[in-house]
Amino acid sequence: MNKYIISFVVIIVLASCSSNKRVVTSKRPSSKPKVYVTKKPIPSSNDSEIHNSSGDEVVVSTSITNKIVRKALSYKGTKYKYGGTSKSGMDCSGLMFTSFKSGGVILPRTSISQSKKGVKVSKAKAQKGDLVFFKTGGKRSINHVGLVVSVDNRDVKFVHSSSSRGVMISSLREGYWSNAFSQVRRIKGKSNSVSVAVNDNSSRTYIVRKGDTLYAIARKYEGISASNIISYNKLPSTSLSPGMVLKIPRKG
Repeated sequence: MNKYIISFVVIIVLASCSSNKRVVTSKRPSSKPKVYVTKKPIPSSNDSEIHNSSGDEVVVSTSITNKIVRKALSYKGTKYKYGGTSKSGMDCSGLMFTSFKSGGVILPRTSISQSKKGVKVSKAKAQKGDLVFFKTGGKRSINHVGLVVSVDNRDVKFVHSSSSRGVMISSLREGYWSNAFSQVRRIKGKSNSVSVAVNDNSSRTYIVRKGDTLYAIARKYEGISASNIISYNKLPSTSLSPGMVLKIPRKG
């Protein structure tokens, strides 16, 4: 009997100690890492004739864009002619080819090939000088192209050569063109794909033309020799080919 009494007392004592003991718990630090979102810096605007952002990458400048748009608009009213590239007749890709050529930018001759140049941008970010492509007549592939001439409250207007009305200005808000819309592209690519030719003494990039020599090119820039151009561009020889992009070092 005494054993049972002693056991009962021990249990009561232990229970009493347990209830008075304070239990402190601490939260484990979260294993989920914090994610810090940083905005990429907006590149500063550069209105130089050619902006070399990486390697041979080139971007058409504002001044060249304006020249190209003015050229395209000068053909307004010209009748449509398949394969045409002049005032006597112009097709859609011919208008783009001729207009961009006036700014020293060499594009492919067909709309489908032109749609593979530069970089694709959203319709909401379209700007003056961009190319806008369409799939008309239920076609599955691109068969029409225009040049953006203005963007006002997201009303994108473009100049193009329509098979029915010739060179004219239309809007992406128009039902026909809105339904046929495919993509917008901005000319920005490798110089061997899109050549930007600005041959003047203020430019520091020169696009080789047929018949050019290193010595003739060097004479266009004060204080620059052919050997300077060779070493600056790390040319393996003095041989040049049309369309080659040469970087011209500055004097001194």
